[in-house]
Amino acid sequence: MKNLLICLCLLFSVCCRGQNKVFTEQELIAVIKKYHPLALQAAIDIKIAQAGVTISRSPFDPVISVDDGRKDFEGINYYNQKYRELKVPTWYGIDLYAGREEVTGNRINPEETRGTLNYVGFTVPLLQNFVVDKRRAFIRQATIARNLSEVERDIAINDLAREALKTYWNWWEGYHAYNLVQSAIANAVKRFGMVKIAYGLGDRPAIDTLEALTQIQTLQLRQNEAYLNFVKSGLQLSVFLWKEENLPYELPPDAVPQRWIAADTIMFEAIASMAAAHPELTQYNFKLESLRIDQRLKFQYLLPDVKLKYNQIGKDVSRTLKAPWFENNYRYGLSVSMPLRLSEGRGGLRQAKLKTDRTQLDRVGKQVQLINKMKQYYIEWQQTAAQVTQQTNIITNVTTLQRGEETRFLGGESSLFLINARELRTIEAQQKLVEIQSKNKEALVDFKWAAGMFVD
Repeated sequence: MKNLLICLCLLFSVCCRGQNKVFTEQELIAVIKKYHPLALQAAIDIKIAQAGVTISRSPFDPVISVDDGRKDFEGINYYNQKYRELKVPTWYGIDLYAGREEVTGNRINPEETRGTLNYVGFTVPLLQNFVVDKRRAFIRQATIARNLSEVERDIAINDLAREALKTYWNWWEGYHAYNLVQSAIANAVKRFGMVKIAYGLGDRPAIDTLEALTQIQTLQLRQNEAYLNFVKSGLQLSVFLWKEENLPYELPPDAVPQRWIAADTIMFEAIASMAAAHPELTQYNFKLESLRIDQRLKFQYLLPDVKLKYNQIGKDVSRTLKAPWFENNYRYGLSVSMPLRLSEGRGGLRQAKLKTDRTQLDRVGKQVQLINKMKQYYIEWQQTAAQVTQQTNIITNVTTLQRGEETRFLGGESSLFLINARELRTIEAQQKLVEIQSKNKEALVDFKWAAGMFVD
């Protein structure tokens, strides 16, 4: 009959457990990446940066310009001008032109050609801005900014996942600590009932009933504290839970954490080599690339500003295009300028180089910092894993001592006081194991964060 009751209790426990919803680490990460406001904000930042790339291409948009003018004074038509022009910028700094001029009037500028004139031509920088100019640098830096925003999203998700998972294992600890006390109270209540029956039969003194009741009250006090910690940790975990339409989501009361399973052996050296791709280091790589572009741009201001502009002109469009250049019907201009002290070029280039050096130092410092953190968390994970094994052995020993004391009590060789003391020692050992297991998982979370492993 006793075995049947035990089986029924176990079956009832399994059925109740089956009704609970197991909430895993992977599900938490999936919710964060899909619904958390910080992750959504990071995705918006990427779209903003992509819009910046579109803006950066605007200097290369073809431009159509129209310029009309007319002057009449005291019955005299001084001039009537109509200008139409299409400008097509190219990637290599050369601007292509095609246009049409119509100039009539009694007092036009002698430099103007009376009537209709068509032209095609180009403007090209010969020294300064030939290799790189502001337009090309702007596009490249905007593209880097977009890539940088993706890295910043990865950094945000990596940090968010770390914080959420540490909260998750704090909730896991609170859940199991509370269940341990509940189980202990159930045993204490059963013992109290047995002692009352024994007292009624005259087998135990009245003081034993008070001792058994005191044990229940002590455990109930611990239960209240454990329940408070469990509820607080659940509310803290709910901060990371969101659903569609930016609505917060509270952790369901029937949700339970996943089982604690010892992690596989971590190959530190292999993961440390992967840390070179950590998003925080990748962030510095993009910053350095942008600074190098700025450095090349600043170097251009040390060169003379030489521009050549050439137009092939003619009355007829087809003949204008077919006519040989620099023979007849053309106009060109050559402009040269150069500041004598080159203050802007020298100062700008020096500043760009110093910014690059500073960023490189920052990157080296961040890399060393991440490696040291990985070592720290790896050691912490190793030590807590060893402590789990040690604490499990301690629990086996104190449980054996408790069972031995209970056997002695049944034989009249011990007291209920000693049993209660042994039981409290067992509960404390079990709670300590839960605490160490939680710390072990938190150390693993920290290690993965330092390695940047929470990024897709």
